[in-house]
Amino acid sequence: MMDQKRLHEIEARCTQESPPRCREACPFDLDVRAFMARMAEGRPGDARKLVERHLPLPGIMARLCDAPCENVCLRRDLGGSVAMHGLELACMLAAGPQGRPLPLPPKRFSIAILGAGLAGLAAAWDLSRKAYPVTVYHAGTPSQAVLEAYPQLRNEGDGALAKDFLAEDMELLVRQKVRFVAAELDQALLDKAAAEYAGVLVDAGAAPALAPAPADLDEETLHWRDAVCCAGWCSVTPTGHNFASSSRQAGQGRRAAQTLERLTSGVSLTAARNKEQGPLHTDLRGIAPVPRVEPAAAVYAADDAVAEAARCLQCQCMICVRECVYLQKYKGYPRVYARQVHNNASIVKGLHTANALINGCALCGQCEELCPENFSMAELCLSAREDMVERGYMPPAAHEFALEDMESASGPECALVLPDTSLPSGVAPSWLFFPGCQLAASRGEQVARVYGLLRERMAASSEPGVALMLSCCGIPARWAGRASLFAEHSAKLRQTWEHLGKPRIMAACSSCLAALRESLPEAESLSLWEVMNQMGLPDRPLPSSLPQSDEKAASSGDPAMAGCCTGLPEVFSIQDPCTARHDSAWLTAVRSLAQRAGARIEEPRLTGASTACCGYGGLVWCAQPELADAMAAHRSAELPHAGLASCIMCRDRMAASGKECWHLLDLLFPACASPDGGKEKGPGLSARRANRAALRRRLMRDWLGQDAPEPGKERVIISAEMLTRLEERHILLEDIEAAVAGAEASGHCFKNLENGHILGSWRPRQVTFWVEYEPQGESFILHDAWCHRMVVPGSGGHEAVDVINSHQCCTDGQRGGQGGQS
Repeated sequence: MMDQKRLHEIEARCTQESPPRCREACPFDLDVRAFMARMAEGRPGDARKLVERHLPLPGIMARLCDAPCENVCLRRDLGGSVAMHGLELACMLAAGPQGRPLPLPPKRFSIAILGAGLAGLAAAWDLSRKAYPVTVYHAGTPSQAVLEAYPQLRNEGDGALAKDFLAEDMELLVRQKVRFVAAELDQALLDKAAAEYAGVLVDAGAAPALAPAPADLDEETLHWRDAVCCAGWCSVTPTGHNFASSSRQAGQGRRAAQTLERLTSGVSLTAARNKEQGPLHTDLRGIAPVPRVEPAAAVYAADDAVAEAARCLQCQCMICVRECVYLQKYKGYPRVYARQVHNNASIVKGLHTANALINGCALCGQCEELCPENFSMAELCLSAREDMVERGYMPPAAHEFALEDMESASGPECALVLPDTSLPSGVAPSWLFFPGCQLAASRGEQVARVYGLLRERMAASSEPGVALMLSCCGIPARWAGRASLFAEHSAKLRQTWEHLGKPRIMAACSSCLAALRESLPEAESLSLWEVMNQMGLPDRPLPSSLPQSDEKAASSGDPAMAGCCTGLPEVFSIQDPCTARHDSAWLTAVRSLAQRAGARIEEPRLTGASTACCGYGGLVWCAQPELADAMAAHRSAELPHAGLASCIMCRDRMAASGKECWHLLDLLFPACASPDGGKEKGPGLSARRANRAALRRRLMRDWLGQDAPEPGKERVIISAEMLTRLEERHILLEDIEAAVAGAEASGHCFKNLENGHILGSWRPRQVTFWVEYEPQGESFILHDAWCHRMVVPGSGGHEAVDVINSHQCCTDGQRGGQGGQS
């Protein structure tokens, strides 16, 4: 289970909660974004509440602030920094005081402040608001030092700036029980104050003779000696001149006040003082410059203030969230999700409310690619899945159907190891073609054509011999967090690979390629597309009319580089599979093959390393089908032209969402591509299993001369509408056939006397199927079917927690293959 240290390491990579640059630059931690939002909404009163909450001496600072936030504003090069100082002043003039400090019992530690400069008054403000008895010793009048440093505070004229902020804030200090005492600011006073008060602050701006050099103090704590601090120095320009920075002086006053609090409390002066957070990243791409709105007079009028505040970019990161349907679904961002996943893992018993969050990630890696700090939701969610599986808290229904599909694709009806019989006895093949279970399920004819081409071309090459293996690569187990099952599956693949003589592997599926490179790192696995790009395209007749790109290819003199099936789109948007986002060889070969086949391709906005998942990855299609469909629709909408995919699941899933999408093999083997292949939906779940078995039988017949048994005749009649419902519920036709047969044979059924339908159940494994049907001669008509993947208490010796977790899986909105149909 993730410990707190590891959690914080992961959290720190998400900068969404980091303050924007303007807030970081503000010595008082003013939430500038929120202030700008209130002003843009025409709510100066609410904006003033923020100012009063964060700033000491809010009226004085509104008048004097030199706005360091404007120096770092991201609008600086996009029309000019937002006028924070002008808006702050407009806010304070437009709205009266919004609150008053709550009365608190006085602290027992009293504080002396020597000098009534801006630093001293700011410290007095903060300390008195926390009920510290504060005495300010000053020369002349209480406000003399501030007025000498900042003469603009004088109340002059009758215009908009006539308001006497200095008098207003000085009155508030008195109401906060700050005592002002006229005195000679000398060493004797400092010695006396150090002896009589729990803490002392020397204001270097008002009492420069008493203050040490700034270099003699720690810049963060401003602690000088014993219980004495110092703050408020004038800044020095490169030319050696002194000047007073209001924000710097008042900010030092606040820091010194914090140190005095710690000194009187006996706690560390530095611990947890500054939270280390990475900088907030804000994507400025596509943001147009907007000129700064200047006030018509000395102060912004209401309408101008609203317009200027609206220029604020409201800086935030959310780079990954804006691109990911999954991250958007849970109304948060990775840092929040990391905490939720950790809390979920910390539950020993009870409902795991973040199961849906953990199992909704496609593990595609796009967020890590887009994030400036490389935050990986894939790493977080996969480790959480592995942890839950290991501790027995992963709902069995979450990925069970996908794991059953993996088992079927690797089982006796669908799996096949086909040696190259053209090689002499005892000679190992140089290559192993691994098409992957999904390509075999969707494009069996093209798999057979590819294998025939490979056998033909490799026979005369320096690396002769191509074996073929039909099987699942094991990636569903990897995605499900079932490390031991993935290891078992990988061991079987290794055994087969070693038996074949350890050939190089060419894979047509990027997920297979990733899994094989993990489980068989020494096998030198590479993509089918790299091999085909090197050996040349299949020979094809030229169509009667060629697009411009084909004419150019034909004129090159290489007939293998010309021609394609007719009826293809003029332009394709390339769709890269997420598991190949960092496989430059895959990406390059796919583009080369497509262009050589005469296709004109354009890159979508997010492509290559930043490509988006179609919803197949991470078993989202099984755990949360509706979310997976939303992912496919989102990605489809991002492609301006018809899609061209090198991953069959990308093609099939986007076609299912209504997007015209072609597979690369449609261009390379046009003879076996449907004329409307870009719009045809891929086969359903039942058809996929049947297609794998059919391909196995064909390859055995074509290359080994062996006839495998054909499937038996189906006895259950199912309408097209009902088939769609079964697909949504992850119920296969073979399960329906077996359920009806099982119900009939076992007698676990009863007849509805009202309509004559029979309702029967069948539990072949950890799933119960319910079927409603009626006999028709030797066949049966199916009226409805359901399944549930949970353990019912009392039905067998399973832990009650299985029931809880399965139920939680359903209540999280994960119906269909997760037991929602019960």
